[in-house]
Amino acid sequence: MMLTTRRRFTVVLFTLLCTAFLALSTAGSAGAADQDCNKCHEAMSKGRVQHAALKKGCSACHIDPHANKDRAVLSLKADQPDLCYDCHSRGLFLKRYQHKPAVSGKCTDCHNPHSSNNVKLLTVTLPDLCWKCHDKKIAERQNVHFPTAAAQCTFCHDAHSSDNHSKLLTFNMPELCFRCHDKAAIAGTTSVHQPVLQGKCTACHDPHSQSSKNLLPADLKVLCFNCHEKSTYQDGIVHEPVAKGDCLSCHQSHQSKNERLLEAKQPDLCYKCHDKKNFTGAKYGHKPVAGGRCTTCHKPHNSKAKNLLTKSTPALCFECHMTDELMGREKHGPYKIGMCSGCHASHQSQNAKLLIGKTPDLCFTCHTTEDFKNKYVHKPVAEGRCYDCHGIHTTPYKGLLKADGNEACRKCHSSAFNGRHPETPLPPDIRVKAKGSGHPIDKVEDPRRPGRQMSCVSCHNPHSSDWKGLFRYKAEKPANLCQHCHR
Repeated sequence: MMLTTRRRFTVVLFTLLCTAFLALSTAGSAGAADQDCNKCHEAMSKGRVQHAALKKGCSACHIDPHANKDRAVLSLKADQPDLCYDCHSRGLFLKRYQHKPAVSGKCTDCHNPHSSNNVKLLTVTLPDLCWKCHDKKIAERQNVHFPTAAAQCTFCHDAHSSDNHSKLLTFNMPELCFRCHDKAAIAGTTSVHQPVLQGKCTACHDPHSQSSKNLLPADLKVLCFNCHEKSTYQDGIVHEPVAKGDCLSCHQSHQSKNERLLEAKQPDLCYKCHDKKNFTGAKYGHKPVAGGRCTTCHKPHNSKAKNLLTKSTPALCFECHMTDELMGREKHGPYKIGMCSGCHASHQSQNAKLLIGKTPDLCFTCHTTEDFKNKYVHKPVAEGRCYDCHGIHTTPYKGLLKADGNEACRKCHSSAFNGRHPETPLPPDIRVKAKGSGHPIDKVEDPRRPGRQMSCVSCHNPHSSDWKGLFRYKAEKPANLCQHCHR
């Protein structure tokens, strides 16, 4: 029993010694073979960066080049890229989008298989390696993207394959861009530019270099119209910033706290170019202006109406000011031709109703002063109270009077309608049909004004006169007035 155990132990020990001897012999043979390769190929291992496979010996990738006559000069154990996959994970090279050299299995187009003075065993440093296939001009324009300028091609692009983009991006946009650019400053608010929202950074920016500022591939007046319909911004009268293509004078390019990506809210945005004093500070302000609602009346880009109005006047004014007072049969001249701004300031005024001047001076911009500046002036006229008798825009009555004929006078001169008028005795040579009843002031034809009936203005000028009583005709006293009709 004891002998048998010793015999088994001896057999096992002998077996182990033989195995070790064979292993050492084999290693010695491989090492000798690699040393033989170095006699001719020593330069292949002189680079600062060495392929890890070199430590395993040449036979890790090559078979005896002098014994195998069927397998090219390199005598590789397998063709690329299958040989590389013995050590490198195949999955890194077979993602959805693949670099062309990786697809064709030409690993050694970019990497030295033995050693190199460049990282990753690259045959040439970046970006010169990339320029072997890609046009160098993409990085030679005036403004260069930092990763491009720093030769950090692989910061944005995967050298082998990627699941993110056909351009082999290391991350999908915009996450790739946000690795360097502050996300909060670009897409951190609720009002975000659509390309930014969709992660289409390269819709507006060149990722490598451009001649223009901010790596824009074109002037703004061209770039913006790649998405925005040009005709809707260039037709008719065009706002000056739009005509210059200076979209960013009013809009943010990425995001804004204000609607429509505006730089600021109305009216502060408008005051960047338009003098605030012309819109604020006066006693009376137009409600849209006071409320900062400039675009209630004006279009911000272009318009077919003067001053970029949303509609021509008076249609624009009627959107807010259509009242019965504007519907009368008789129309004031400026109102009739739609010239609202002939009397009213559109933004602000020191005068009520936004009038551009005080009455009667405002009225005298159209009406001559001749009939209003005689020796004797009707009190409302002298005090500039034109609107006591006349409507501003329309009335149902001729002369824009607020009442028909004598009714306008009755408001102030009611006593003239309660008894005889005039009360002055008539001259003996003047004959009338109805003595003692006063002079008729209606329903009788005016002999001095054919086609018109007698009324207050048959004898009196309603504005001014050179004779007392505002007589229409020369008369020092009422009795002298009669002879102009009665002879």
